Amino acid sequence: MENRRRVTEEDLLHTEAMIAASYNQLKQSVIEVPAKVYREVNHAVHEHPVASAATAVVAGVVVFKIIEKMTSRPSGQQTKNTQPPRQNTSRQDLMHDVLLMMIPMVTPYITTYLQKYIGSLETRERE
Repeated sequence: MENRRRVTEEDLLHTEAMIAASYNQLKQSVIEVPAKVYREVNHAVHEHPVASAATAVVAGVVVFKIIEKMTSRPSGQQTKNTQPPRQNTSRQDLMHDVLLMMIPMVTPYITTYLQKYIGSLETRERE
């Protein structure tokens, strides 16, 4: 066995001070992180509104599908109180309708983005 030096009171006080400093940094991080995340998300939404909208829609669809999978019963299990299974209605029609409703809302953002992009390309060519 190794011969180690004894732990002194000074070592304990130093360790306690380091733990307190670390805890204070943790508290400060917990307070600052939501504000930083909000700023970053806000900045991303302002910079890329179309991509943000598309991401929100895709996330909504994914969450809906996950919840649907979690709450659906296996096809062979039915209780006597349930109604007979409905014919499968096409989910594509619903998705098509949602996309058709989104096009007028997204079009101004797309045109603005394209105008800025083309303008930046023109300024690069001049340089």
